[in-house]
Amino acid sequence: MTRTTPSLCLVAAVGLAGCGGSEPPPDALTIYVSADEHIARRVLDAFTERSGIEVQWVGDTEASKTTGLAQRLRREHDRPVADVFWSSEILHTIDLAREGVLEPCRSDFLRGWPADLRGSAHQWYAFSPRARVIAFDPDRVDVATLPDTWWEYAEAAIADPRFGTTGTHLAAMAAWCEAQGDGDRIDEFLSQLRGPPRSGGNAATVEAVIRGEVRLAMTDSDDVHAALAAGHNIAMFHPRHGGQGQGGGTLLIPNTVAVVAGTDAPQQARAFVEFMLSDEVATLLARSDSHNIPLQPAVAA
Repeated sequence: MTRTTPSLCLVAAVGLAGCGGSEPPPDALTIYVSADEHIARRVLDAFTERSGIEVQWVGDTEASKTTGLAQRLRREHDRPVADVFWSSEILHTIDLAREGVLEPCRSDFLRGWPADLRGSAHQWYAFSPRARVIAFDPDRVDVATLPDTWWEYAEAAIADPRFGTTGTHLAAMAAWCEAQGDGDRIDEFLSQLRGPPRSGGNAATVEAVIRGEVRLAMTDSDDVHAALAAGHNIAMFHPRHGGQGQGGGTLLIPNTVAVVAGTDAPQQARAFVEFMLSDEVATLLARSDSHNIPLQPAVAA
């Protein structure tokens, strides 16, 4: 495959670009990123500072994040633009690996990454998850009254499930039902959801709680942390997928990082993957406004 160098206008048309007004150096990495801009910039700047490798990066909108970039990677499969895909969720990454859009990435360091946090052929690696939570106004809702499982939250506002972690969450719920031999349960839950999905992503569901439009919202923990940092009166609760004795605890949705098939910078791409799994990045993300959960025991401690 021949990698196509993106022009400034092509990158800017997608959303975010860290490219200035000139062509990137020939050894620069092009990275597609669905993480929030202010979080991504800190990590990418740290990578360039440590490695000396310059980065040209492309983001997506809050409403279509992850899905838009995944579709773009599919369209560019025969003439890839990106070298690396950093996704803020996991299901699209798994699908892209199955479709041959991503390629294996191996090294002595990566070999030690837990098997349940990487693709079976090393096409992707998972790290620093966020939790799926219920957002609520503690002045309006007593946390002691909140149900323990997701199946009792049909009244909660929900983001458009075609995009981002909401779709991943519902897919996980459906898979859990199938594993329990109760495939009709997810259909029943979806039929009970009230109101149309909120455009604008998970952040929009949190805003609906803040404005008093809804009592509860299904969202990600980082969106609640962002609202708290902005001074809003909001809190979060961690429902389980199953009741007591059924398993299915709090759903964690990890970031993933993967090398795009056909990259002409495999060594630089591998260096970026290793950096994303480092204790430094886990610490950066844990201390950021997103408050991602570090998987490395030393960082968690």
